[in-house]
Amino acid sequence: MRLKDIIPIAFPHGGITPAGLRREAKRGRLKLMRIAGKDFTTLAAIEDMQRLCVVEPDRSEAPALHPDDRGKAALAAARAIVKELRETGKISTSLNRRRR
Repeated sequence: MRLKDIIPIAFPHGGITPAGLRREAKRGRLKLMRIAGKDFTTLAAIEDMQRLCVVEPDRSEAPALHPDDRGKAALAAARAIVKELRETGKISTSLNRRRR
């Protein structure tokens, strides 16, 4: 089918144009046939292209923290360090008394 005719079938909610399909063909993701200067493709070729275009979420990134959450996390980390230093005797408990 011609690109302009297959789009309403393959993409019923829109979002793609014949030019977009030609770009995908140039990227090697969509098989086209050019006959008499007109571009044609099949529904099967579009389904193959859609499989190639799937974007998997990047699992390596940590979720973004809200600035308040970053502050709370930093405070919790600092408190954990102080607790460990106190327990190992590397920090004097007299430091606590001076602050009070």
